[in-house]
Amino acid sequence: MTPPDRLRRALAAVIAAAVWVTVAALPSDGRAAPVRAEGGPVVSVITTGLTVPWDIAFLPDGRALVTERTGAVRIVAADGRLSPTPAARLTVTQNGEGGLLGLALDPAFAAGQPFVYLTATVGSEMQVQRWRMAGDALAFDGVVIGGILMGSIHSSGRVRFGPDGAMYVGTGDAGYGPRSQDLSVLNGKVLRVPPGAFRGGRVTPEIHATGLRNPQGFAWQPGSGRFFSTDHGPSVFDGPSGDDELDLIVPGGNYGWPFVYGADHGSWIAPAHLWPVTIAPSGLAFVTLPGSSWTNKALVAGLRGEVLRLLTFSGPRVVQDEPLLQGAYGRLRAVTEAPDGAIWVTTSNRDGRGDPVATDDRILRIVPPAGAGDPLGDEVALDVAPAPALAPARAPAARGLLTRLVAPKRARVGRAVRIRLAFRAVPSGPVVLQQQLASGRWTTLRLVRPKSRNIVLALRPKETGRLVLRVRHRHAARAVDRKIVLNVRR
Repeated sequence: MTPPDRLRRALAAVIAAAVWVTVAALPSDGRAAPVRAEGGPVVSVITTGLTVPWDIAFLPDGRALVTERTGAVRIVAADGRLSPTPAARLTVTQNGEGGLLGLALDPAFAAGQPFVYLTATVGSEMQVQRWRMAGDALAFDGVVIGGILMGSIHSSGRVRFGPDGAMYVGTGDAGYGPRSQDLSVLNGKVLRVPPGAFRGGRVTPEIHATGLRNPQGFAWQPGSGRFFSTDHGPSVFDGPSGDDELDLIVPGGNYGWPFVYGADHGSWIAPAHLWPVTIAPSGLAFVTLPGSSWTNKALVAGLRGEVLRLLTFSGPRVVQDEPLLQGAYGRLRAVTEAPDGAIWVTTSNRDGRGDPVATDDRILRIVPPAGAGDPLGDEVALDVAPAPALAPARAPAARGLLTRLVAPKRARVGRAVRIRLAFRAVPSGPVVLQQQLASGRWTTLRLVRPKSRNIVLALRPKETGRLVLRVRHRHAARAVDRKIVLNVRR
């Protein structure tokens, strides 16, 4: 027996002794059944030497595209081999958490639309760019969305296509919470581009949801079509550290940032699941292929938590939250189900916040455990209740905190207007000044976190006419509004 033969047999014996990985017989459609492991999940490192791999998308031939935050799109074979030549190199602004981020294939990629969509910070903005793939190379094809404000933190940047064929993009608050409630900017939102519109020129996206801080994971629940997103909670400078969220995203939903965080959201939509201790949730994926005890469960990658969390659902509720890989591989960023049923997870130890080893950053391949999996519910996406209306509280107790509001009835363009407020006690949350737009929606002008009972909010009107404002604060877990009308002249 030759040495190579002996080596192959020895390796086969080790693998067989450790765990039995099952590849089932070919199903009726000719595809191989998903790989599954007997006796628990099997984890291996299949790719090394990456630099902050941020997202993964699988090509129809089984290979994967992987974005590196430094600006390269890499090609990784199904067995983990890394192509030495990037498919593309982008010039990106690497300011803190910026760079090349999200990645998604066109829904019709295999049917003659070979487009790849990338989110990248360029100059002072984040863009969604369209690239055309030919062979093993990507060529720039245009900008789909621009004008998303960039900061050194909270870029978000996730891009995914939903079951409806539309593009969904996550944007962070770029380090300034009030942007999440400001309808005149695209930050702190989930954006939506209708089916097919992403193949043309620049578009103005729909604002699908508001009030998010840094949503980094998007996934749709099998069967029900419910749309879930992870979101980062406060990080000391903007609130007590903790309260990371899993949110059920509904059209028009407002998730309360920066007004609220934690379990109690008052009139805003509360999290579907909460991590009181920070894990910094990033990637999110449901296990959709059959034959595993993980089927129809979700996996959430944790950065600061250095963990992969396995979530079990009952309808829209998380009923079990199990930690996996705790501390074993460092910071975890992207999580994606491969065509063969394995789960690919990237590390993020070279992002300036981890403790990299010589082989970082890496791609982990997890073969899920065999089993029956969770049954699919019979709910459909239309069963998801729309976002509740954010009606101002009317109860006398809720109005009792604000004792005095002094504001002029007339103002001049360009001259300062001061609104003086007096409260019985220091408000427990932010006090916000908002302006009503022509559409009837509200945009945030000022936000303060009070340190005393007396507050002054100032603004300078920019145009003549009737200016409708409101002051908003929280009291007894309720949103309380006081409206102000200014007649502005020159």
